Amino acid sequence: MTKQRVKQYLSLLREIAMLEDRIYSASCGGDFVTDMVRGSTKEIPYAMHNIVIQGFGSDAVPKLSARKTWCIAECKAIEDFIASLDDSVMRQLLTRRYLEGRSLKETGGLVGYSERQASRLINEFFGKDVL
Repeated sequence: MTKQRVKQYLSLLREIAMLEDRIYSASCGGDFVTDMVRGSTKEIPYAMHNIVIQGFGSDAVPKLSARKTWCIAECKAIEDFIASLDDSVMRQLLTRRYLEGRSLKETGGLVGYSERQASRLINEFFGKDVL
């Protein structure tokens, strides 16, 4: 897991919210379409007749839903990565900094380090070969 990928967490949450809005809009605010299908009665004599169907049509919903699913999976992967760390201090630093979106000064203070120490620890951690 890279630092850049972890830094995307809050942006991904905002994107999920945006996608939910767009899915809702596309679902009920798309073009109003009307179509006709042929059907028959359930009983004899099976008389054919036309059935008019109407609703909102949008080709965007499946694409938006797929993107939302990917974003949710990426957020889960980041959360799982941080939760799986053995080092309690690093788990706290990464949670406060990237999952909660706190500043380095706040993050360091909450964990018992200065802003500079917190920054150094995070940079050293991501400088290591972590996958």
